[in-house]
Formats: sequence, C-alpha cells, structure tokens
Amino acid sequence: MNLKINRFLLTCLIFTSIFFSACSVEQNQPVTLQTASRVENTFTSVPATPTLTRTQTRTPTATETPFPTATATFLHPLPTLPPSCGTAKLGHAGTQTIDNSENILIQGVAILCGQIYFSPGDLPKTIPVAEAMIDLDTGKIDSATADIEFCPGAGSMIFYWFCNLNNSYVKEYSLNGLTMEHAKEPTFDDCQSITEPLSNDGGNEPEYACVITNLGNIARIKVEKYNPLAHEAMALEISFITWKK
Repeated sequence: MNLKINRFLLTCLIFTSIFFSACSVEQNQPVTLQTASRVENTFTSVPATPTLTRTQTRTPTATETPFPTATATFLHPLPTLPPSCGTAKLGHAGTQTIDNSENILIQGVAILCGQIYFSPGDLPKTIPVAEAMIDLDTGKIDSATADIEFCPGAGSMIFYWFCNLNNSYVKEYSLNGLTMEHAKEPTFDDCQSITEPLSNDGGNEPEYACVITNLGNIARIKVEKYNPLAHEAMALEISFITWKK
C-alpha cells in the first residue's frame, strides 16, 4: 500500500517537474523583434502656377501744344506772337563772365521766339520768323543781316538749336545728357577758333553758342532762360557778347 502511494507521488512529482521545465523554457525563449520597414514619404514636386503681375501700360495723353501752329494747307497767316518776342536790350550780358574786356563791340539780352508748323501726316517744320533772328553785330532783330536763328524742332519731344544765317559760323555747347553735367562757358579763345559753319558737342538744346558773325566778329551766346513767356510762345531769353575781330 505504501509502495503504491509512493509510486503515485513520484509520478506526480515527475509530471510537475516536466510541466514547470516546459514553462521555464518557453519563457526563456529569446524574442526576436521585427522592425517595421521604414516608409519614406515621397512627394512629386509640382511647379507652382506663376502669378501674373499686371504691368500698367500708360497711354500717352495728348497735351495741347502751347506753340502757335498754322493750318494744314497754308503756312500763313500765322498767329501773332506776343510783343516781347524779338526784343533786345543792350548794355549788359546777363550772367556771362567777361573773360576778355578788350574790344567789346556790343552786349545785351534778347528774347527770341520760334514757331513750328504741324501738318497731319508730316514731320513738324520750323517756320522762319523775324522774331527768331538777331544780328549780333548790332543787337537788332533783322532777318536780312541776322547771324543766328532760334530754331525749335519737334519729334517725340520739343527741342531746339541755333541755326547759322548769312554765312555766319556757329558752334553749340550743350548739357551732357548722360552725366547731366552743364556745359562749361566757352572762352573768348574757344569762340574765335571756330572752323565749321555749324557744329555742336553732340547734344541738343545748347546752353552756350560761339558765333563768328557774317562780318567776322566773335560772339558768345548764353541761354539765360528757357520758356520765359510761360507758354505764350516757344521762346528763349539769351545774353550775348560780341567782340571786334
């Protein structure tokens, strides 16, 4: 009896030992951790739709020209110019420097007015008028003996120059359009060395001009004021000095 009991207990002990051994092996089994594969977010680059910037285009506004014009058919009669046009006052050469006081024949200031003829479908033309011409030997407004003419011109803008008359020689000195440097006042020696009938330093709207008159005298002109008549007419106020040859 005792033997059977002992066998039974031994059998139970063996089974119990086997059970706990199995549990221990399962718990001590190394665990392999599987790392999740890395997923990269891949984006397809889509060009942004450009934003259009609207550039404002300005249409040129037609402005009323203040300068007298003639009809498309006839150049004459022209509008009457203001009384100040074609006037000269002798005795003082404006703001010019007297760099040679010897042999001064005459000096003074004058207002010269020009006219432009605008015809449909044609380029603007300068119209010769007596009020644009001056005799630098006498200081008189006289087209028959004048040495220079104030010649306005027009294209995309209004501009002017001095025309030579009656075999005079003219050289112009203008504002430098690139550097905006004003022209230096030419000296008496500069003015007496002119060798061409009409020349300039490459610019428009001269600030100074040297002249050898049709009598052979030497003169210098300075533009004292542009548009002195406030749009009543296209005009210049000039000063001038004339030396005897």
